[in-house]
Amino acid sequence: MQLQPSHFIALGASAIIAIWMTSGLFSTDSTAAPEVPVQAQTDTLFAVQVERFSAQPITPELTLHGVTQANRHVDITSEVDGKVEKILAREGDFVKQGQLILQIDQQDKPQKLKQAQALVNQRTLEFKANQKLIGQGLQNQTRLAESESLLESAKAQVKALEVAIAGTQIRAPFAGVLENRQVEVGSYLRAGHAVMSLMDYNPFVIQAFVAEKDLYKVHTGDLAKGKTLDGQIHTGKIRYVSSVAYQTSRAFSVELEINNPSERQVNGVTAEILVPLNQSDAIFISPALLSLNEKGVLGAKHVNDQGVVEFSPVELVKAQADGVWISGLPNPVDLIITGQSFVSAGEKVKAIFKQKPVKDMGNESLKPKDELQSAEAS
Repeated sequence: MQLQPSHFIALGASAIIAIWMTSGLFSTDSTAAPEVPVQAQTDTLFAVQVERFSAQPITPELTLHGVTQANRHVDITSEVDGKVEKILAREGDFVKQGQLILQIDQQDKPQKLKQAQALVNQRTLEFKANQKLIGQGLQNQTRLAESESLLESAKAQVKALEVAIAGTQIRAPFAGVLENRQVEVGSYLRAGHAVMSLMDYNPFVIQAFVAEKDLYKVHTGDLAKGKTLDGQIHTGKIRYVSSVAYQTSRAFSVELEINNPSERQVNGVTAEILVPLNQSDAIFISPALLSLNEKGVLGAKHVNDQGVVEFSPVELVKAQADGVWISGLPNPVDLIITGQSFVSAGEKVKAIFKQKPVKDMGNESLKPKDELQSAEAS
């Protein structure tokens, strides 16, 4: 095979590369030491953000859920038969004790009463005449006793008619608000027929239920607060604690009595009884700062003076819409508020305060909030 010019060029290039690799013709000074890259020195401790909390005295409350109730509730009924003649008060009206609510037709009862009264006068005269005759020896004791019996019978008839006439006027047995009217003008009533309901709201009552584990915390006569659905807080006194539990729920009935001079309230509306418990020291935090350890115990992670993470079990003292009150932590305590999910108890960390504690403002080791980002970046 005859070699072409391109073959000579390729052979020459290969020879030059071989000479460079073996002799270091195009290399730098072989005596120079290779350059070692410099590794940046970083802090090996994990940075967490902490905030100092101090406990303060707080009175926790036991919350019992229930409903509002009237102090007294009665269904007013008719005592006599008759037609409704007038309705003098309607649903929603506040009535005073003894106020006339409804009038029933008296029919001929007033006339019968006059007749019975006249008969009483007659029997009275007969009895007195017999007494005089007895004194004169002209009448025997049997006749006198008979006339006395007739007189008492006439008096009893008068009394019965007076009661019947009074029964035609239905009055409020106590002050309260009328509800649930069941008759109209012209309705015919029988004795025992329900007419209206009367609710007494002064005082008004909140009935709630307490679990058996908390029963020992509630006592008759203790002051407590009642919270109604409109958010208003009322102070009252516990008037009743049941001694018998409901079989299904194992809960006990509790009644809170609240003074209500306005007489205005509603029945069956959701409400709460807030029973004050013994005062204790607690701190207020976000529930997000709480966690569970490997045993499922609720607690919080904090940093001690040596910068070591500790886990302390806590007890829930009081819950609110914006946070919780807890006890069981050192006082004061530096709680981990950022990074608690990445550290464990016993681990040494770099604590960066969200805000310098007042008593430690001169400590240079405490860094301001904006240093957290720079520490995490490093």
